Amino acid sequence: MASTGSGMLADRSGSRHRQLSYKALDFSRQFREKLIEDNVFFIAGAIAFNVLVSLVPLIVLGIGLSGYILNARFGDPTDAVLSLIAENFPQTATLDFAEVLRIPVSELVERRSGFTLFGVVSFVWLSTRLVATLRVALRKIFDIGQYRGALQGKLVDVQAVMVGIILIALNLTVTLLFEAVGVGMIGLEGRTLSLVERTFGHLLALGSLWALFLAAYRYLPARRISWRTACIAATFSSLLHEAMKWAFSWYATDLAYYGSMLGNLTTGVVLFFWIYYGSIVFVLGGEVAQVYTTVRRASLADVMDFKT
Repeated sequence: MASTGSGMLADRSGSRHRQLSYKALDFSRQFREKLIEDNVFFIAGAIAFNVLVSLVPLIVLGIGLSGYILNARFGDPTDAVLSLIAENFPQTATLDFAEVLRIPVSELVERRSGFTLFGVVSFVWLSTRLVATLRVALRKIFDIGQYRGALQGKLVDVQAVMVGIILIALNLTVTLLFEAVGVGMIGLEGRTLSLVERTFGHLLALGSLWALFLAAYRYLPARRISWRTACIAATFSSLLHEAMKWAFSWYATDLAYYGSMLGNLTTGVVLFFWIYYGSIVFVLGGEVAQVYTTVRRASLADVMDFKT
């Protein structure tokens, strides 16, 4: 009897392993086919181009809005802006984006009170190009047949840009408030403050990126994506972004020696490559979530058919 029981357990365990292997192979096959069908690298290239066009307006508007939110007693937000940039871009031994952008960011911070309504509207309009590209890409990724009209689509683009600007401004505001509380109330200083700041900065950057991905996957498509699918896509994209940032920094620091070869072009080359990689991450997150949802629905349908 004991041998019979152990044999049944072994058969069940083997059956589970075979089912998991089959599901993994099926997922891999459908994922590969969908990547080819959607032409993901072309989509990522279109997104990367519009990120380059919209990056400066978004940063400028975020800095301007943070200037109105923050009280003067919290100090100059330049370091917070540079910290936000550093947390989302890879760092190398020969290139530090925070230091490269210190002077232009400082000038923007000093002039933030001089932004006019016309300038704000112009920057928002320029930034809508990126959102429109994301809408088209997500419509393809999530296999959505519905689409918005030109006017409704542009209104959605403007709303999405405003949400992005608010997220950037809130990120800067929370960072400065944390620094003020850490120094003034908690009494942190020296190495302890530096360690806490770095940890907080990493968590804040990851959380902000996850929230931005979640909002994009959930609300930009013409048809609402389920929370489960949007959360899977946002989690996959944000974690892959962090992994690629670490891997890219390691490669550029320890293996690649293009700094002396490219000279002053190094900043632009790294920026272009990183934005393109980030666009691929965004597309892959949606593809993974969509294939997972498709496979899960098929499995549930098979179970229901078996029961009936």
